[in-house]
Amino acid sequence: MDVGRLLPDEVRLILGALPLDLTFVDATNTVRWYSPHRIFDRQPGDVGRDVIQCHSDASRPGVARLIDELRDGIRDVAEFLEQSKGKLVQVRYFALRDDDGAYRGVLEVAQQVADVWPQADA
Repeated sequence: MDVGRLLPDEVRLILGALPLDLTFVDATNTVRWYSPHRIFDRQPGDVGRDVIQCHSDASRPGVARLIDELRDGIRDVAEFLEQSKGKLVQVRYFALRDDDGAYRGVLEVAQQVADVWPQADA
């Protein structure tokens, strides 16, 4: 790590404590990992699958376009607000690039807006 040192178990504890729905998709569009805190449904079988295939037929073109834009550097971040299970959710996608600028994948971060702004669901 650039600053400090964490043991793998400490990383697991930290990621498990965050009230965020995190999903990492690698540069080949393969779902590699997701956090235990869930807003959107994920199944253990999603790990190892093409992320496009984890979405409905209707949303696949938009997901593919978004990933292409992140990969190609058209965007580094994409943000959306949507309703999920009656709650307002902020979804952010971050292009992950190595020190040489090569695309390494995308991190999806979702959180209920009320977790950071309780008035949002009032």
